[in-house]
Amino acid sequence: MDYFIGTVKASPLPSILLAAAGTALAIAPGAWAQDTVVLRNGQVREGKVVGVAGGNIRIQMGASTTGTPLAEVSEVRMEAPPEFNAAAAALADGKAADAVGALQKINDTFSGLPAPWAQRAAALLGDAKLAAGDKEGAAAAYDNLTRVYPGATSLANLGRARLLVESGVFAKAGPLLSPVVAASEKVAFPEPAQAGAVAQAHYLMGRIKEEAGELQQALDHYLKASAVFPYDKNAASSARQRADKLRAEHAGLIAP
Repeated sequence: MDYFIGTVKASPLPSILLAAAGTALAIAPGAWAQDTVVLRNGQVREGKVVGVAGGNIRIQMGASTTGTPLAEVSEVRMEAPPEFNAAAAALADGKAADAVGALQKINDTFSGLPAPWAQRAAALLGDAKLAAGDKEGAAAAYDNLTRVYPGATSLANLGRARLLVESGVFAKAGPLLSPVVAASEKVAFPEPAQAGAVAQAHYLMGRIKEEAGELQQALDHYLKASAVFPYDKNAASSARQRADKLRAEHAGLIAP
């Protein structure tokens, strides 16, 4: 499953920003450990993955750089660029414009790379654009995510649902969130790659139910986001605030 997304602000929006330093990510050779590219025929190539261009993964091996067709690659074992974690704090601090620029650069360099962090970077570009107020750009980024990573439909749909909620189109957001919410009912502890999305999905579903006047259901979702699945701290905080407000304004509401 591909429900992971980073931490969120009040929107809430995921918060992994990649402060990349140029389209080519100018990284000194040898600065990172070697990466491993696993081919579909079982062969393994090691070197430094420096980007994706023309449908090929560019691998630096010694003084030379070679290209390997993406279609021949099953997996890339490569740590995220060191800017990845620093970027998380930047977007969490609300620096959306910085996030857009940095994420665009890293996507320009690594788009299509079969590595989890590269897929998340594609999703986060949409999130950052939404945080910056570029709703059309966010929608285009989510569409590009599913084009480049066909297996990331759930991840893209979470972003699309957030976009719809932020745009006030609540009714269309629910069906996009339902698979994540339904899956969460079957587990007590989501896997790490899914945990953040579970919290966000319940928060957003709470927003939808509250807008529809289904206040008890809204409270249930807020409490799940804040207490049962509090794996995204900002989604949990936003959900807790809304739950407290609902209970203060409607004395008949009770915790499930």
